[in-house]
Amino acid sequence: MKKITTLIALVTLSVTAFASNDLFNEKENKFESLKIKVASAKSSDWNTPFEAAQICLNNQKNMSDAYVWVEQSIKAKATPQNLELKGDYLALHGLNQMAFENYKKALELKIALGSEDFKALQQKIQTLKKKFFQLNS
Repeated sequence: MKKITTLIALVTLSVTAFASNDLFNEKENKFESLKIKVASAKSSDWNTPFEAAQICLNNQKNMSDAYVWVEQSIKAKATPQNLELKGDYLALHGLNQMAFENYKKALELKIALGSEDFKALQQKIQTLKKKFFQLNS
C-alpha cells in the first residue's frame, strides 16, 4: 500500500511539473505570436497592435514592444482606447504629465464621438491630479 501511495505521488508530481513547464512555454509563445500577428497586420489596422500592447501592458511583459505597438495603433487611427492605453503605459512609467495629456485626448475624442462612458477615464485623470498635488505640496 505504501508503494502504491508513493507511486501515485510521483506520478502526480511528474504531471504537475510537466504541466507547469507547458504553461511557461505557452506564455512565451503567446508573446512571440503577438509579434507575428502585429508584424503581419496592415498599416491601417489599429486594433491588432492595440490588443497586443494591451496584453503586454496587462501582463507587464515585453513593455518596449507594448509602447511601439500602441504608437503603431495610434498612427493607424487615434481612438479613445489606444490613447487611453498610451496614457496607462506612461502613468505606469511615472510620466504623469504625458499620461494626463493622453487621457485628456482620449476623453475629448470620446465626447466628440458621442460616448457618455468615461467614468474610468475620469478616475484615472483624478488619480494623476492627486499625485501631482501631493508632489507639489
